[in-house]
Amino acid sequence: MGHHGQREVFSGGHHRPDARRSLPVPPDAPRRRRGRRRGSNPFLYFATAGTLLVVGGSAAAIVLSGSGTVHNARTAAARGHGTVPASADTYVVREMPGTTFGGARKITASRWPGWHTEAYVAFDVPPGTPAVAGARVEMTFDRLENRPRQVELRTLPGSWTEEGTSWSNRPVAGPVVATAPADSAKVSFDVGRVVNGPGHYAFAITGQGRRSAVSLHSRETGDGPRLVLRTRPGAPAPTPSNSPETSGTALPAPGPEPTWEAPQPVKTPTTSPVGGRTLCGLSLELKPGETFQKALARMDAAYGGLETVRLFYQGVPPAWPGKPDTGKRPPIISFKLAPKDVIAGKYDQAMTRWFATAPRDRDLYWVYYHEPEDNIAAGEFTAADYRAAWRRLRSLADKADNPRIHATLVLMGWSLDPLSKRDWRDYYPGRDVIQVLGWDVYNLGWKKGRYDDPATMYDRVVAVSKGENLPFGVAETGSYLVSGDNGDRRASWLRAMNAYLTKRNALWVAYFDLDWSTGDFRLLDTQSRQAWSDFC
Repeated sequence: MGHHGQREVFSGGHHRPDARRSLPVPPDAPRRRRGRRRGSNPFLYFATAGTLLVVGGSAAAIVLSGSGTVHNARTAAARGHGTVPASADTYVVREMPGTTFGGARKITASRWPGWHTEAYVAFDVPPGTPAVAGARVEMTFDRLENRPRQVELRTLPGSWTEEGTSWSNRPVAGPVVATAPADSAKVSFDVGRVVNGPGHYAFAITGQGRRSAVSLHSRETGDGPRLVLRTRPGAPAPTPSNSPETSGTALPAPGPEPTWEAPQPVKTPTTSPVGGRTLCGLSLELKPGETFQKALARMDAAYGGLETVRLFYQGVPPAWPGKPDTGKRPPIISFKLAPKDVIAGKYDQAMTRWFATAPRDRDLYWVYYHEPEDNIAAGEFTAADYRAAWRRLRSLADKADNPRIHATLVLMGWSLDPLSKRDWRDYYPGRDVIQVLGWDVYNLGWKKGRYDDPATMYDRVVAVSKGENLPFGVAETGSYLVSGDNGDRRASWLRAMNAYLTKRNALWVAYFDLDWSTGDFRLLDTQSRQAWSDFC
């Protein structure tokens, strides 16, 4: 609950890719595909003063100077500069999950309404390359419209091929290793701390901003990505390192995929969650000795049947149908995993399986590490790691190709208040990752003996959600029974709050009906309980 009293309850179990809809053609939509050309060309070219040297092509590689004089490789390499052309590059499109673009004459990284892409590039620095003193990745823009201010280069662990990589089987991009301004015809990234000698280096290219398109020439054009090296002549080549500071494969590769087959996507159409009935729900409370299923049955009976349930887990959620089995109703499932462990791939296999086996006959809202604000402020992990972990989990969820599971970010409503001195975007991995915004909002007026007006509580929530063009829900809300109230005033407040949120198309409102360490939020009086039952 954060800031206003409640932290979390652990009980029993979610995500969905963006609804596909007709939109204007994005600025980097695929053009007609060209035929594939040659295979990888991991040659290393050293060039100075009209001299070209090829290293790694064959034992007979030579240099031809402008005068036609033949030099050996060792002489040219000693000049101290080299260029490695990309050995592979491609891009993937979320909205075309099974399509590959390895033969395209461009690679793109876009964040656009209804259109999201990532670009990948790899370089193979051959054995025998002198020690590297500096390195940069250079690329040329294919088009200049809608570029972001900054372009990002990220580590890219795992194996992939330009011919066989699509959104559905793409590698998961790691942390940002370099950024560069997109203010000229070319973009150049300093990767000297990553590239230190012979080895395979792979990167993902991503953009910044909600409406941006990075479109770059691919290696098919002859003006594709290249790795420019500054070497130390005579210095021995170091052994490639796999540490995050020195290697293009900084993160460990994800574990092997499970041995089961993921369910095939169903063909039945799904509708947008916005515009339907606002669902009523509760955070599930277990009494001593009570099972999850009995607790749910008890709460159903008390409120005439809940339409959704907020569930909390510490760790990987249990296998479906979960604890408890919520039946056909759409649950809101929160779970907590250390961001660094997520980034390192520790939970790849378990979470991939959980997403792949999720039901396909209802909406499921999965929440990674709800209310991270206080944890980040306490130094338990960084906002950057939190965002990166979110991005990795969304990538795993997308492999399930299940349009009924929704990536749901849940933050404190308090973080939108200027008095909090927080910026909610610090915790926001972006609209290309998050599909639903969830908010935990409590009545802060209880200390002054009042129930705050719904507009006071929720206007910022509605404005931010609308600004992101994302559906929203209230994952937690509640109020203590204020002094002197027999329940009549709280019941009126609940009715007004639910009317306000229903009018603004909230997906769901889940009341925090628990006696928590900071106080008792339960609806124990008849009036309040009836108000919530009427909402359900």
